[in-house]
Amino acid sequence: MSEAEARLRVLEAVLDAADRLAEAGPVSEIIDRAPAECCRALALDRCVLSRVDDGSLVAEAVHATDPGLTLDALRQAPVRLGYPLVEAEMLRRRRAAIVPAPADEDAAARHAFAAVVGWGEYLAAPVVLEGRVIGFLHGDRRDAPLTAVDRDGLERFAAAFADVFERAVLRRRLRTQRQELRQVARWADARTSELSDGAIDLAVGRDAVGADEPVRAQGGDAALRDLLTRRELDVLEHMVRGETNADIARALVVSEGTVKFHVKNILRKLHAANRAEATSRYLRLTMRY
Repeated sequence: MSEAEARLRVLEAVLDAADRLAEAGPVSEIIDRAPAECCRALALDRCVLSRVDDGSLVAEAVHATDPGLTLDALRQAPVRLGYPLVEAEMLRRRRAAIVPAPADEDAAARHAFAAVVGWGEYLAAPVVLEGRVIGFLHGDRRDAPLTAVDRDGLERFAAAFADVFERAVLRRRLRTQRQELRQVARWADARTSELSDGAIDLAVGRDAVGADEPVRAQGGDAALRDLLTRRELDVLEHMVRGETNADIARALVVSEGTVKFHVKNILRKLHAANRAEATSRYLRLTMRY
């Protein structure tokens, strides 16, 4: 097979894989299935999908013919993106590469997840979305050498995955916003009914205390809605369940830095010194205990 034919075959396989991912449905399923689809498209034995989180690589999904390589093992070994790591340079260049097998243990320290995976020669490609690297794909093949066609194929797969992932996230955000708008519309309709159905007489204007001052919504949930933004409420509800910033970031599909920003605002608005105090005040306001 000529190189041109090989490139065409790989391109078709990548497009087919992207179509299957697009049909996967939820964002979490797209992430979970991506390594397996990558291996299928490029005839790889192992593939790891990781995300960039506060300057580190954290494994999100893995597919391997070797049952000894597990996601739990990879997650216990996050990789700091700094010199002399090969991926740190790729973060700047934003191009896929064939990474030669490390010659010794010192060289292996320059390769992401090498201590867990035991890389020989492998492929690596950054996942770029909105002009920034949000993750990496790594893959290898034990019984055949890797080629420039494989490298370019992984780069195309990373780009296709980023497109599918972005569309899925935007669809989920749109559904959430539609639900919020429906809730606002129902609330506005109920308030309008209350205002129009209430009897009006002269005594109301004369006797009501503070009649000309705005009235805040009563009740704990209403007080929270007045005090916090919708996104801050989402973050607070996850905090109450005891989730970490990383857990909340994954659930809401935002960066951990964004979660930290919201947590800081929540503590300030609730006049809480820490997460425990914020949780306590949330429970009191909503009469959850």
